Amino acid sequence: MKISYNWLKKYIKSNLTPAETADKLTLLGLEVEEIEEIGSDLENFVVGEVLEVRPHPNADKLQICDVNTGNEKVQIICGAKNVAAGQKVPVAKTGATIPVPMKDGSFLTIKKAKLRGEISNGMICSESELGLGDDHSGIMVLDGSLNSGTPLKDVLKSEKDYVFEIGLTPNRPDAACHIGVARDLSAVTGDELYNPYKESPQSDINIDDEITITIEDPDKCHRYVGIVVENVKVDESPDWLKTRLKSIGLRPINNVVDITNFVLHEIGQPLHAFDYNLINGKKIVVKSFSEETDFITLDSTKRKVPAGSLFICDGNGPVAIAGVMGGENSEVTESTTKILIESAYFEPSGIRKTSKQLALQTDSSYRFERGIDPDLQLRAAYRAAKMIAEVTGGTILEGYADQHPVITEPAEVNLRVSRINHLLGTQLEENVVINTLNKLEIGTSKVNDDTLLCNIPTFRPDISREVDLIEEVGRVFDYNNIPRPETAPFFTPEKLSDWEVFNQKLKSIVKSFGYKEITTNSLLSKKEASLLADESLHIDTLNPVSQENTTLRTDLLGGFLKVAGYNFNRNATSLKFFETGHTFRKSDSGTWIEGVEEHSRLLLGLSGHKTPESWQRKAETFTVFDLKKDLEAFFTELNINSELVRKADGNFDLTYTYKDALVAKLSVVKNELLKAFDVEHDVFTAEVDITRLFELGVGSRHVTYTAIPKYPSFEFDAAFIVDKQVRAGEMADQIKKAAGSILKSVSVFDVYEGENIGNEKKSIAFRLTFLDSTKTLTIKDVEPVVKKIVQQLEKSAGAKLRS
Repeated sequence: MKISYNWLKKYIKSNLTPAETADKLTLLGLEVEEIEEIGSDLENFVVGEVLEVRPHPNADKLQICDVNTGNEKVQIICGAKNVAAGQKVPVAKTGATIPVPMKDGSFLTIKKAKLRGEISNGMICSESELGLGDDHSGIMVLDGSLNSGTPLKDVLKSEKDYVFEIGLTPNRPDAACHIGVARDLSAVTGDELYNPYKESPQSDINIDDEITITIEDPDKCHRYVGIVVENVKVDESPDWLKTRLKSIGLRPINNVVDITNFVLHEIGQPLHAFDYNLINGKKIVVKSFSEETDFITLDSTKRKVPAGSLFICDGNGPVAIAGVMGGENSEVTESTTKILIESAYFEPSGIRKTSKQLALQTDSSYRFERGIDPDLQLRAAYRAAKMIAEVTGGTILEGYADQHPVITEPAEVNLRVSRINHLLGTQLEENVVINTLNKLEIGTSKVNDDTLLCNIPTFRPDISREVDLIEEVGRVFDYNNIPRPETAPFFTPEKLSDWEVFNQKLKSIVKSFGYKEITTNSLLSKKEASLLADESLHIDTLNPVSQENTTLRTDLLGGFLKVAGYNFNRNATSLKFFETGHTFRKSDSGTWIEGVEEHSRLLLGLSGHKTPESWQRKAETFTVFDLKKDLEAFFTELNINSELVRKADGNFDLTYTYKDALVAKLSVVKNELLKAFDVEHDVFTAEVDITRLFELGVGSRHVTYTAIPKYPSFEFDAAFIVDKQVRAGEMADQIKKAAGSILKSVSVFDVYEGENIGNEKKSIAFRLTFLDSTKTLTIKDVEPVVKKIVQQLEKSAGAKLRS
C-alpha cells in the first residue's frame, strides 16, 4: 500500500523527515518496506527566453541558442527541431539535476560542456525530461507571458515527494488510508490530527423521489448511502488532485472519478459514481443471483460472475459488481451532468470470495475484504459530494438516501492498568494510558481505581480483547522505551512428549538410510484424490481456495508422485525421499472430529537411478527389493521385525501386520497412476501408519541387551517342493511360527525349477539357524523341531520335504 509523505502532512503538521516518519510507522506496526523519492523541487530550473537560434557549424542536427535566463545571457546547444527565437522555455541551468532517471538508474546533473567544439551552459528541456509526460519529440514551450528567470517550480507547481510502501497486515483496515496512518503517527508525535470527516449533511430529507434504494441481501450489504449531485461538468481534474493521485501511482481519469479515488485513499471508504441518467427506473437494488451472470465492467471486459456474487442493479439489471468494480453501462463520461454517489458497507467475506473467483482485486475490494468502518458511509459520501460540487461546478441535491438494515454498535472492553504494566514490564500511570488511547480515538471511562471501560471505534474491528488494547498502548509507547529488566527468568524447555520422541526417532532412522525429507500439500484436486482412493473415503473442503486443492489426502502417495514428476521434469535422475504427515479418511468413528479418521503416516519412496552411469558401468535403477530392504531394516531398528506378519496382495503390494493390525504397505505404483501424475520412471513406495504403531506400544518399547551366547548355533538346510505360486516369504513366516524361540533366523539360499520335480512345481531351500543359550544343540535337539516345521508347511502350503 502506497502512502504519500506530502499528502500525509495535510492531516498532521509534523516536523519529522521522511526517513524519521518511516521509522516511526515501522515501530507502530505499519512496516515501511520501501521509500521512493518522486517529483522534483526543480532547483536551478528557470523560465528562459530564446533570443536567437543559429545552426551549429560542426553538426547538422544541433543548433546554437542564445537564451536569457533572467540575470544573464547564456549559450545552450539544443537538438530539438521545434526550438525558435521568441519562445519561453524551461531551462536547466548548470548544476541542475534532471528529475527523470537515465536507463542505468542514475540522474544527470547539468554541467558546462563543449559539444562539437561549441560551449553549452545548460539544457532546454522537454516534457519527458521534466517528468511531466511522455513527449520527448521536442522542447516544452511555455506561456509567452511568463517572465524570464521565474523559478520553474512556481510555474509548474512541482514538488518533491516521498512515497512509503507499507506492508499492511490484514488486521489493520483502518490504516489502509492516509488519515488512518496519520492518526497512528499523531498518537506518537503528539501533533494534532486534522480529520475532515466529522461533517454530515445538515438536511436529512429523504430523496425517494430522485432515487429509491432496496437491499435484498442485508447479510451481504449492511448499509447503502446515496447522494445526488446535479449540474456537474465532467472535465480534467485540477492539478492538485492529479498530483495527489499520481503520487501513489493512480492514473487521473476525470474530476468526478478522481474525487472518489481521492476519498478512498484519504479515509479508506470506497465510493462509486453512477451516471444518474443511465440508472433505469431511478432505483438501486442490492442483490445476488443464484446463477452465473455475464457482466461488462468498466475496463470493457466481459466477465462471468459466479453465482452468489452481490450486484448493484437498476430497473434493467446489474450496473456494478458490489465492492469490486462498476459497470460500463452506467459509467461517468464527459456527457454526464448528474451523478449518484454510492457509499456502502459490504460484508468482507462475500467481496473476498467474488474477487478471488474473478481473479480481480481493485483498490475497493482490497479494503472491503479487510473490513471498513461501518459508520463512515454517510460522512464519506458527503465529503465526496462537496468536493465534486466544488471541482465540477455542480450542486448537491438536498437530502440523501440511507438504507441501514444492520447497525454495528461500538464494542466495549475493560482494561486494567495493572495488567498493562504486568504484560509490558512498565510502570505507566493511568493518565498516560488514557491519553494514549484517546489519541487513537478510543474513548475511556473509569470503572474503578484500576479498570477503564474502553469504547472501541467502529473503524477498529481488530480490537475485541483486553490484550488488544494493551498492544495498542505498547506500540504507541514504543517497545524500545520499555526498560530492560535487571534480571531475567530462566526457562527450562518442556520435556518432549513420548509421541514427539517417537516421531523424531522414526525420522532419524530413515535419514540414516539416506532418504531426504519432503513436505507436500495435504490437499489434492478431486481428480487426483479419486485416482488414489475410493470417493466414499474422501473429505472435501467446503470453500476450496482453488480447484487444485479441494480434497484432503487419504494417503501420502499423491504428494510423492507430484514431487517425483516435478523433479524428473527438471532433469533429476534419482529420488530417495521420505515424508511424514497426516492423512484423512471418512470413518464411522473419528480420531479428533466425529466421522474423520486422522492418522500420522510415514512414506518412503524410491524412483530412478540407484547408481549413476559412468565409463565403468551402466546406470543401475532402483527395484522394489531396494525399498523392501530399507523397510525391513526400519522395522529391525524398531525391534519388531521378527513379530511382523507379511502378506502379498497380488503382484503390486505387500502388507505388514503387527499384533493383528495393518501397520505398513509396500507397493509398486501402477502404470495408470504414473501416467496420471506425469512420471515416466518406475516408482516404489512404502507407507507406515505411525499412529497405529504408537497405539500398539512400539514407541514405548525399550532396547534390552543380552550376553553373547556361550554356545554355538546349529544350522540345518531343508528343501521343499511346492506349487509355483507359493511365496517363499509366506513359507518363512510359517517356519518361524512352528519352530518357536529356538529358531534364530531363516533364509532362502536356493530356488530350483525343472522337469524332474514337475512343470508347475519349484523347490525352495531354506537355511535354518537354531540357538540355545543354555547348551550346545545336537541333531537330536533339532530333529523334533524340523518335524513340526515339515508338518506345518505340508498343512499350510502343500509342501513336500525334498532333502
